[in-house]
Amino acid sequence: MKKKNIVLRPPIKTKYAYEKLRCCKNCHNYTVLMEENCTTCGKPALLPVQELALRAAKRSLSNDLLLTLLLTLIAVAFSPTFQFIAISAVSGAALMALLLFVRRKALPSRTSIELSKMFVRDRDRIANGLVRNLDIAAAQENEARSYELMREVAVIIRNDHIRKLQILLLQSLVLRKDMDLELEPLLLEDFDPELASYIGELAKIKRELIKDRTFQYVIKYEQQITAMKDGDDILAGVAGAAVRMKRYVLAYSGFLARYARKLPKDRFLRLYRIVTENPDLNWGALQAETARIYEEKYQWDADFQQIKPRSNIHDV
Repeated sequence: MKKKNIVLRPPIKTKYAYEKLRCCKNCHNYTVLMEENCTTCGKPALLPVQELALRAAKRSLSNDLLLTLLLTLIAVAFSPTFQFIAISAVSGAALMALLLFVRRKALPSRTSIELSKMFVRDRDRIANGLVRNLDIAAAQENEARSYELMREVAVIIRNDHIRKLQILLLQSLVLRKDMDLELEPLLLEDFDPELASYIGELAKIKRELIKDRTFQYVIKYEQQITAMKDGDDILAGVAGAAVRMKRYVLAYSGFLARYARKLPKDRFLRLYRIVTENPDLNWGALQAETARIYEEKYQWDADFQQIKPRSNIHDV
C-alpha cells in the first residue's frame, strides 16, 4: 500500500486525561472529540466535565448557605425576646461569614468530589460516548484525521485493539521527524509486525522516542523480528537508538553485543567511546565485541584515534 504524505496535527495536551471529556448539557452524552456540536443531539451545548463539576460544587456550597440563612430566619422568627432575636441574627451572620470563607477554601476539594460522583454516576454514559467517538474516528476517509480522533479516544480508553488501529493508521502515512509522534503508549502485549516496522521507522527519524519499555519489547520479541523481511535492520536501528545514553548501553549490553557489528559508523563510534571511557563497568560480552569490531574495521580511522582509553580495552 502506497503511503500518504499527510500532515498530522499535534494533540491538545492536558494535565489529566479526564480533562478531555466533555458533556452535553442538553442530552447528557459524553465525548472526547473536539466537535463544536454534540454528535447525538446536534446542539452546541458541550461543556468540559471539570466545569460541570465546578458548577455542581458551587450549587452544593450555595445550598449550605441558603440552609444556614433559612435556619437563621426561623430562629429569629421564633425568638421570644429581642435579646434572643439579636443573638440568633448575630450567630447566623457569623456562621454565614464563616461558610463564605470556608467556601473559597473548600471549592477545589468539593469540585473533585463532584467530579468523582459524576464519573461513578455516568460511567455507562461515558463508555457509550467513547464507543461513539471510536466509530466516528474509524469512519473517517482521511487516515490522518482518523488517527487524530482515535488518539483522543486512546487517552481515556487504553487497550490493544485501539493501539493496533492507531499503528495501522500511522503505517499508512509517510512519517517525518517534525510530526508529533508517540511510541510507548502504543506498545502492545503481544508481537505485532506493524508495530515492529513502526519502531524501525522511528529508529531512523525520532530515536529519542525509543526508551526502556521499547527496548524490553524488542528484546522480548527479537526472534520474531529477526524473521521479518527487514528484521535485522529494525534491530540494528533500535541498537543504534540505545547508544545515545550510557545507561541504555549498560542495561542492554547483551542486545547491543549482538547488533554492534551492524551499526553505522557514527553510532558505533559513540558506542566505542562509551565502552572505552568506562572500562570499569560490567559490559559483559559487549566489551570484547566492541574491541573486535574496532580492530577489524576502524583501528586506522582518524575519528577513533581521538578516543583515549583509560585502560587497555583490547586485553579483554
